[in-house]
Amino acid sequence: MTVRVQIDRNRCAMAGECVYNHPWLFAFDDENLPVVLVDPLTEAQQVREAHQAVAVCPSGAITVVADAVAPDGHPMSPDAP
Repeated sequence: MTVRVQIDRNRCAMAGECVYNHPWLFAFDDENLPVVLVDPLTEAQQVREAHQAVAVCPSGAITVVADAVAPDGHPMSPDAP
């Protein structure tokens, strides 16, 4: 399974909670918008903290997305065994 963090930059209120609370995962770019620094997340602790960032985001702009990936690295279809 591949886990990624996404930011809806149109929805972002630029409060900075993600950057201040999880500076290893988020930073501000040259336009002062948050960007994700780690992609994909590879450790359980990273996933837990990404979910914490979702919880503290006042605008709800952050999501954690998990994609099912087969052992060969290709995406799995939802109806695959």
